[in-house]
Amino acid sequence: MNTPLGTAHTLRTPRFSRLATRAAALFLTLPLAACGLGETPQREETPPGPVESFMILSTPGQTTIVDDIQFGQGVSVSVDEVFTSAKGENCKRGTVLAGQKEAEVVVLCQDGQGRWIMAPRVWGQGITKP
Repeated sequence: MNTPLGTAHTLRTPRFSRLATRAAALFLTLPLAACGLGETPQREETPPGPVESFMILSTPGQTTIVDDIQFGQGVSVSVDEVFTSAKGENCKRGTVLAGQKEAEVVVLCQDGQGRWIMAPRVWGQGITKP
């Protein structure tokens, strides 16, 4: 049964299949582009908190007490040392003492653009007060 209608239907099927394949590929590619395959969006920098600000401006041996959203109310902050990281960045190590017996080591490093960035904090049990 080779009618003009049957012939037209057979010619449309491959063409429709190609269009469907292209549409599916485009549909699957767009979400991937939004997930990081395109340009990285610029993040707005957040200003340093009280603990970070004190450590940036202070030298080893200096201590203060601040209220900080990240660390708590009335925390004691001391800058312990200045050092150069393995990446060649200028860094400062300090101690944040919250309460009477819990202390946390904090490290800030200055990147190539001059921004001070706090190293990721390690959560868990603090060290005892010296």
